[in-house]
Amino acid sequence: MILSTVLLSSCSEKVLTEQVTLNQDSPIGYVRIPSIDNTKAYILLFPGFGESPDDLLASTDLPIELARHGITVFIPVLQDGSMSYGFSKESQETLAEIVDTIRERYDLYNVPYIAGGFSMGGATAVKFAETSTDKPAALFAIDSPLDYKRFLYATKRDIEVYDKDSRDSIYSQLYKAIDKIKDDSPYEIDDCTHSAIKPLVDVPVRVYIEPAEEWWLNNRQTDALGLNIIDATCIINDLRLMGNDNAEIIVTENKGFRRANNQRHPHSWSIVDNKELIDWLNKCLRQ
Repeated sequence: MILSTVLLSSCSEKVLTEQVTLNQDSPIGYVRIPSIDNTKAYILLFPGFGESPDDLLASTDLPIELARHGITVFIPVLQDGSMSYGFSKESQETLAEIVDTIRERYDLYNVPYIAGGFSMGGATAVKFAETSTDKPAALFAIDSPLDYKRFLYATKRDIEVYDKDSRDSIYSQLYKAIDKIKDDSPYEIDDCTHSAIKPLVDVPVRVYIEPAEEWWLNNRQTDALGLNIIDATCIINDLRLMGNDNAEIIVTENKGFRRANNQRHPHSWSIVDNKELIDWLNKCLRQ
């Protein structure tokens, strides 16, 4: 176990984090931020694609705010590191091992947990909540692609119609990787049986989204098919029609900014009001 201290950019206090590696031959492990008071719950908090735990900590104060409210934070690191396709079968198997280790090491078997994440990290959280035998007290996803068949088709259009891969190779990389794991998607719009999300009928679920259609058109030449608003509205609508009265969508406007440069970007951690989210999580924990 490696202990380190980090100073969050907007906080005046130092935050002790534990960086734990479980496998010497891979990055598998987690970062832990202990709750300041007695732990009433713990959270599995997942970074977005390309984000490390350090990137997450630099992007949002949410982890330290959660710790202040008695929720111990775990930021898992899967076998593919920061370039994690966390919803894939392989990644989910790795995550299950990490969670088993966490529960045993910190005696958390009888402590409620929360799952949440940003972008592809939100898909990781949703997939884990669907397949875990014990369900989270609350689940949230922040501007997350959830239907990877939709995502794959949108990426194909970006490459073949708009030639975006010639400007940024990430498009081809995502297309090739996700084409192999699309069937592991945590949600499929065209699955009218709702088989994947049935386990979430009794779980409080929130999705956050900042559509900003004009920004995406002007700055990324991205239309509605490439926006996560499609997945967000569809999954919440399906869950509500299935009887989940605690399924919510939070739509924001002009909240998305990247902390590193304070530049406008609707696909950002900042679309979440941390205090309001924590109030909701506490309400879920009391139920």
